[in-house]
Amino acid sequence: MTERVKTGEAPPTCTGEVRNVYRFVAPDREVEKQLSLVRVSMERVFDDWRWPYHDRSLVAQVKEMRKEVYASIPLVERSEEIEANLSLDESGPQMAADDLHPWVWNAARPHWESGNHRAAIHAAAMNVNSRMRKKLDRYDVSETKAVREAFSVEDPQPGRPRLRLSPKTDPEHFKSVHGGAANFGAGLFSAVRNPVAHLPDEEHDVPEREALECLAAFSLLARWIDRAEVEQKPE
Repeated sequence: MTERVKTGEAPPTCTGEVRNVYRFVAPDREVEKQLSLVRVSMERVFDDWRWPYHDRSLVAQVKEMRKEVYASIPLVERSEEIEANLSLDESGPQMAADDLHPWVWNAARPHWESGNHRAAIHAAAMNVNSRMRKKLDRYDVSETKAVREAFSVEDPQPGRPRLRLSPKTDPEHFKSVHGGAANFGAGLFSAVRNPVAHLPDEEHDVPEREALECLAAFSLLARWIDRAEVEQKPE
């Protein structure tokens, strides 16, 4: 499309010089369209690629784009080889959203698929909270206090059952595990759930990657609650 073909000669200049006149094989409008497509493709393939020649003539832009494309073709054709030989880090493990605990993903999925990540986090947090309360039959305190009391190392009291992740045979381990679970759960409800529930969007934007990490954190809490045994105060 951008091959240049001679169409004639321009009138002689004042010095008598005769200049040839050229045009593209394709109409200029078609060349402009194709140039736009190539520009978008380059931006998609190379994250840091930018086009600084918007103010130049079409002929000059085509010339510069040819240079860019010809220099980039080997990088695309041999990308796997380059990655294998020059990569400093091996690719890490990947986690799919539907690998999250069902309490989290089943609640979050409708909102996530519609692109509302804040609502997805909030729905997941509320479902984990509801499941914990149902397991403990505890509805009289806030979720932050409920999770702290659920994993408290203190013995259960009437109306205050506990969740146990390990036996008391090793007191230090028992204290460490349950104290950590209590702080982790309370931190999630205070630092993750509360902002998405109460702050306006413009004050608390949650990018997709961070939102997925929030769901993963609630998934871990859900697994602990799900597998924990309930300890009641003996009659």
